[in-house]
Amino acid sequence: MKYQSVKGMDDLYSPEVENWQALEARSRIFFEAHGFREIRTPVLETTELFTRSIGEASEIVHKEMYTFEDRGGRNLALRPEATAAAVRAVLEHDLIREDEPLYVYYIGAMFRAERPQAGRRRQFHQIGVETLNTRSPANDAELVIMAKNYFEWLGLKRFKVKVNHLGSADDQRRLTRTLTQYFKPLVQNLCKDCQYRFDRNVLRIFDCKVTSCQPLIEKAPKQELSGSARSDFDTILSILGEAQVPLEVEHRLVRGLDYYSGCVFEVTAEGLGAQDAVLAGGRYDSLIQDLGGPNRGAAGFSIGVERLLTALKAAGTCLADLSWGDTVYVAALKHGEESCRFYRSIALGLVQAGKRAHFSFSQTSLSNHLKRASKMKVGYTIIVGEDEWAAREVSLKNMATGVQNRLKPEALVEGFKDV
Repeated sequence: MKYQSVKGMDDLYSPEVENWQALEARSRIFFEAHGFREIRTPVLETTELFTRSIGEASEIVHKEMYTFEDRGGRNLALRPEATAAAVRAVLEHDLIREDEPLYVYYIGAMFRAERPQAGRRRQFHQIGVETLNTRSPANDAELVIMAKNYFEWLGLKRFKVKVNHLGSADDQRRLTRTLTQYFKPLVQNLCKDCQYRFDRNVLRIFDCKVTSCQPLIEKAPKQELSGSARSDFDTILSILGEAQVPLEVEHRLVRGLDYYSGCVFEVTAEGLGAQDAVLAGGRYDSLIQDLGGPNRGAAGFSIGVERLLTALKAAGTCLADLSWGDTVYVAALKHGEESCRFYRSIALGLVQAGKRAHFSFSQTSLSNHLKRASKMKVGYTIIVGEDEWAAREVSLKNMATGVQNRLKPEALVEGFKDV
């Protein structure tokens, strides 16, 4: 019997996996340079964590969560998103300090039991950031600007930022009453999912993508912001304008999770088709308290890794190419068991130099090895031919300059500085 992966959960292997590794590495550099530190949470959490934080009317809880009862009778879920899990971890380990914000980021797999399609997988991956113990509208604007700078730094050329403000708690209650009155006589004209949303959380109707619901949604009343919410949103828009963020105010943008409040935003990119959002986020001031913590503000965003890599490819950017100088092609022309120890010493030298290696033991000519190395866009090639083997040395060739030196494997760290 030939086994296959679970539908909607993909294998990753070379050369595609190098793009993933490069994105993860560059993301860590970017966010840690901005003062964020990584947090890692389990892929399994209690189901209640997500039903309480995300909301029962959301698509995720209503239709998409992987839940099960374990042998101890505990109701568990594969995490469908990471914000609630990160807040749970922060509270459990008492990481919030009263007088300063906490900045964390995460990289990992999420799970949603939805129909696999372009841009949507059952196991997918996210990179996200959370700013905890923050309430300033300037913080929200800085998150959007950081997202803009992140995408530009990666090489994403064409993207658009959509923003909205959900208003204060009183604003949202007023809007809920208004929308209930508006949609009540129209319920039978809505899709079944929207009929469910109407009874649970009428704001979730704005999440609907069904074509027949769109005319009714477009005519629905818009949010009217109170004084403080209006002032906060004006501040955010002013800061984003000064930073020249490619901006669009989208009054129907509510996000699919109940914990969002205040400013919400998403980034869309070309090359993704209908599912064009690569980043989504916003403010969630009540979540920390809802999960048993103190009354502290918070905001953040998450990035879809699969969608971002697709958008970067459409933009002509290959992240693995950006880190080609860290890869070394080893043309292993000398074969046989007696050479294993020597190649092991080369590998240790490359480890100390912080380089990644591609060992090729193909029995072909040196010129063919160099052509392969050039095609792979590596920064250096190490050659082990009969002469090098006899001297127990390697030839280290800089592929950009053509400079080539002979040296011992243990001297590779210094050797990379000389060629």
